[in-house]
Amino acid sequence: MVEKIKQRLSSKTYRVALVGGVLTAIEINSGLILGWLPAEYRPYAFALWPLAMMTMREVTNAALSDK
Repeated sequence: MVEKIKQRLSSKTYRVALVGGVLTAIEINSGLILGWLPAEYRPYAFALWPLAMMTMREVTNAALSDK
């Protein structure tokens, strides 16, 4: 289990997703960028993209450079 976590954390995609998650938490608490979006999109705009990045990483079999 620990080895799988180390493998995931060595991925640049996961690192970016984790940083995005932290930035998302900051944004949700401050509301700086969300003020520019229509009200109906505000709850979802920044909370979904880190999850989408991690999902895409899981379904990716090979690096883009290998394709």
